[in-house]
Amino acid sequence: MKRRQVLAAVGTAALTSVAGCTESLPFGSDPPDTTAVITGYHYEETDLVVQFSDDFDIERATIYDSSSDTQHASVENPSSTCRFQVIFPDRLETNATKSLHLDVETARGTVTEWIWKGPGHGYTDAVEAGTDGRAQFDITNQGETPLLVRFVAIHGDVSNPTINPQHESFDPATLGFGPGVLGTGSNRPRSPNRSDLVISSGETAPFETTYAPFAVPEDSSNEWGEKEWTGKITIISGSGGSMQYDFTYRLVG
Repeated sequence: MKRRQVLAAVGTAALTSVAGCTESLPFGSDPPDTTAVITGYHYEETDLVVQFSDDFDIERATIYDSSSDTQHASVENPSSTCRFQVIFPDRLETNATKSLHLDVETARGTVTEWIWKGPGHGYTDAVEAGTDGRAQFDITNQGETPLLVRFVAIHGDVSNPTINPQHESFDPATLGFGPGVLGTGSNRPRSPNRSDLVISSGETAPFETTYAPFAVPEDSSNEWGEKEWTGKITIISGSGGSMQYDFTYRLVG
């Protein structure tokens, strides 16, 4: 009788121990929900800033281009806020495109987030001709993603036009040169990294061209100072899109 009572007691203890282990598992076996791990993201100048939930231990965070399956950067054991540089104005490149994705590895599995906001959209409606033939203008970023100014073309009815980037014969490979613009005033770059070329969402930045679209060639047959003319300005973004606007001007002097 006593032996049977001891066995019964051992069995009860074993069942209690197993049940306790099952209940103490912190999460279970289901993979986490993406929105539970990644609580938000935004851009600050050239960086993508990602916020993670404190409820998860993040083992690795990786950004990559889904169209080419190219890994851009990876951070081991990031804190609750993780930064990735995605815009590189010194080399006129950006990873902040529609193909940008984020993989986040946790102990419970990996979650993936499509990192996308409305693309940077440059807008200008005021172009002024300087006495040295260069152009001055402002660019406003009306998009949700920082705008990297890759090149600004001024063409149409101007005395010394550039190429028209929206013409069907335009080859983007010909843009093997610089951006053609330089920030002015408070936007003048303070270092070689060309921070002047990055315009955050909702901000406006002043520029001037490094070339002279309003310089009048000696052999020109037009009397450029006689009347008001209509030119075109085309802003090419680092991600490849372009925006074109008409402007009117009159040469003075």
